[in-house]
Amino acid sequence: MWRITACVILLGCSAFIFCADENVEEKPKPPPPDCAKNVTTATGRVHLNVNGFTGECVWSIKPNLTNGTAPTISLFLHSLFLHENDTVTLFNKETDVANDSLSIIKPLRAQNGSVTIVTGEKELFIKFKGTKNVPYIRDFDGMYHGHLCTFPLKSTIEKGVQLIHSPIAANNLKKDIDCQYTFDKDQHSRITAAFLFREFKMNSSEVSLAQTTIESPYKRDVPIEFFPLSEHQSVTIDVKMPLKTNDSYCLQIRPVDFLCQGQKTFDASGKTVTLISPKDTLNNGTILPECRWVIQHPDSKQVLGIQFVKLLFDSAIDIIAINDGPSELSTPLVQVTASSGNLTKYQLVRSTGPFMWVSYKPNTYASELSAIVQAHGQGGHFNGSGSIVMNPDPSDAVFLLEVPENEMILLQFDEKSSNFPAPATLSVYDGFDKTNLLATLHGKVWYPVISKSSKMMLIASKFDAGSFKADFKGMPASCLHMSSFTDENYVLSGNCNKTCLWVVPPQDQPNSNLVLNLQYLNMNKKDTIKIRKLDAAQTILGDISTGVSHVPQMMVPAEIGALVEIGRAACEKENSDIVVVGHSSYLPACGSNLTLTPQANFQISSPLHPDTYPLYAKCKWQLSTAKTNLVHLAFHSLKLAPNHCVKVIQNKTEQQFVGSDLPGDLFLTGETTVEFDSGNCTKAGGADSLMSSEGFVLNGTVSDCGGILSGKASGTFTVAANKTLCIWKVSVPETGHDASDVVNVISYSVSKNGNEGNYELDVYDGNSIRDSKIVNESKPDQPPWSRSDNLIFVYKRIDVAKPSASITVKYETIGCNSTMQCENKVCMHPDWRCNGVNDCGDFTDERNCNAVPLPPIVQLTGSRMRRKTYVAANAT
Repeated sequence: MWRITACVILLGCSAFIFCADENVEEKPKPPPPDCAKNVTTATGRVHLNVNGFTGECVWSIKPNLTNGTAPTISLFLHSLFLHENDTVTLFNKETDVANDSLSIIKPLRAQNGSVTIVTGEKELFIKFKGTKNVPYIRDFDGMYHGHLCTFPLKSTIEKGVQLIHSPIAANNLKKDIDCQYTFDKDQHSRITAAFLFREFKMNSSEVSLAQTTIESPYKRDVPIEFFPLSEHQSVTIDVKMPLKTNDSYCLQIRPVDFLCQGQKTFDASGKTVTLISPKDTLNNGTILPECRWVIQHPDSKQVLGIQFVKLLFDSAIDIIAINDGPSELSTPLVQVTASSGNLTKYQLVRSTGPFMWVSYKPNTYASELSAIVQAHGQGGHFNGSGSIVMNPDPSDAVFLLEVPENEMILLQFDEKSSNFPAPATLSVYDGFDKTNLLATLHGKVWYPVISKSSKMMLIASKFDAGSFKADFKGMPASCLHMSSFTDENYVLSGNCNKTCLWVVPPQDQPNSNLVLNLQYLNMNKKDTIKIRKLDAAQTILGDISTGVSHVPQMMVPAEIGALVEIGRAACEKENSDIVVVGHSSYLPACGSNLTLTPQANFQISSPLHPDTYPLYAKCKWQLSTAKTNLVHLAFHSLKLAPNHCVKVIQNKTEQQFVGSDLPGDLFLTGETTVEFDSGNCTKAGGADSLMSSEGFVLNGTVSDCGGILSGKASGTFTVAANKTLCIWKVSVPETGHDASDVVNVISYSVSKNGNEGNYELDVYDGNSIRDSKIVNESKPDQPPWSRSDNLIFVYKRIDVAKPSASITVKYETIGCNSTMQCENKVCMHPDWRCNGVNDCGDFTDERNCNAVPLPPIVQLTGSRMRRKTYVAANAT
């Protein structure tokens, strides 16, 4: 049995408004002039001007063949557009016309496209019956042939997009179908045709093509668009079908511009194909209908990518469509319009195989397209699920992964097959452009990668060595999440009895650190959290079990990344309570290189100060200054958790500071390194206690003179004139173990050399500038004393534009025995006694002031000073 293929295509949109007074009866429209026309030529046109006509028309066709051949009429209605209740019937006898049931074909209704009818009849009567009182935009046009089924297609192209259905055999036909269609391009016009079998179900039938861009006979499983092979030769389409068959096809013919159409095939050495739109108008002044290309690579293992060189939209309705295959029926890859052009024109496009279809429909010639199609040996467009493989190749490869819109992509690498050390780089993007970078991967990749949408793009570059293999699939959003380089939150609730993943992937940011913060934990019984580095060793940063409510922040190099795996146990009651809230952010790498000059003040502190510092931080500050300069470091604060430390390294000598006891100031020369390690700095055990603390602040100053004077009981140093900043530390010998009743302190005097001033001198009583300053209120013959065996002298030039004085400092050791000490073992200066000030700190110096002892006489014995104590005989 013959049937008409149900093939529908949107040809355009039109709106029609019919207005009538319901109280006025509409007069019947008179029949068109061609109605009831009789034709006798061997070939001719069948045309009824039935637009708006609702009556009945009958045509009679009685070909008069001059060579005496008996007519066998074939009818080609190339434009048939009717109301759904209109009918077209055919009869071989005039007496049968009144009875529709005697039609030699089934009535034609509401056809969109063409109908070929092979009758074998000598004469033919065509009856059109319009639906009464139903105005409608109708079209009824075609041609007949009195002896053969041969028809030209030129007239179809003039009406725009047309569909040619497979022929219909009339009831009395006795022989097989053999029809031929020809297309000849109008040599005065640039319009030509693009052909496409929208449907092709031809098992016992055959379609042969001549002078087209594809082979003959046509037997494609996948629809492919084809074009005239030459501008000057006729395209021929021969259709041979058995009389009794269910075979069918639907051939689409679309007008395109001859200057921008056709099949583009890569040659053996070619790597690119160029697509360019024409720049001038058609010779008749009309705009080009459309540009269409089918690009093919002869190697089926190649995939194609397109790159826009120039893209200019002059109209809002300009559009570019790119499909993954050889026709407009292939899977769409991307559409670019004026509204989306700024974004999508930079989108990377890859096919799944060796074909790509491109359509360009401008509204004016001010629009312009120039593009390059490239062939790629690896990569491509992948849908649904599957595996992707990258082998060593110096050329870049792009993998486009796509799953249904309501899913996200889970990409899992084969740990044994995925190793690509730098400079090999796999950049992972969300979507098919470079606006949303998810991760930059190197080395041995074992962890999952998760998209934020239904599309993911991978760009493999510099894979001269290295390879990977990975599987991908679509997953519900659920509890899988991967953060990008921007700050992001992770919130988990529900998902009982599941393993949830939060991936913070590596980023190609060598001078940045990832800060991972589990801000809130509300774990149920048997829930677990495991935190790992994304390094080859899969280093565990934390293993958290139920009962833990706080985890310090963690710091990991950005190029390594982290994975948080949350194992949710079965819940007694499924609820939406929040279990985990996490946050990822990035900071510049802690530490820096500091080039220091005299009078420079700087500060070094633990990461995130004044907040608690993150675990696993490794910070390094390199201090560089001239060898003649002095670097002075003073801890302002120090509170470190166990196994965490600050190191100061100079000339391969390392000083390590732990805990919370503030050390004395440091005086260093030349190159110095300061390090902070909140991992396992002391090597005393694991850092898995997940404890942090307030951290440290280290203040620094650079001076152009100074040093440490230690080990001698007395000495002298001079600050030369016009120095900017000088810092000296004086340390006298500590009290020996055999003289525990003696406390050593320092007495000093300062003399100015010359008349200049322009300086200030601060003296700190102790081994740090954290200690109190000495305020010299002593008498000229009694120089000030320290309370400790250390002094720090800080000389500052006030106005660097003016000269400053030179000073000389002399110091001596005072050995205070028990008679010279306060009860708290502080050495009592003679001026303190009964001066109304609690200088001792325990009021010892202000007791018994009614009997004031005379100050002791100082005597020098070798390098040590001793004092004789006596009381005036007449003291009151």
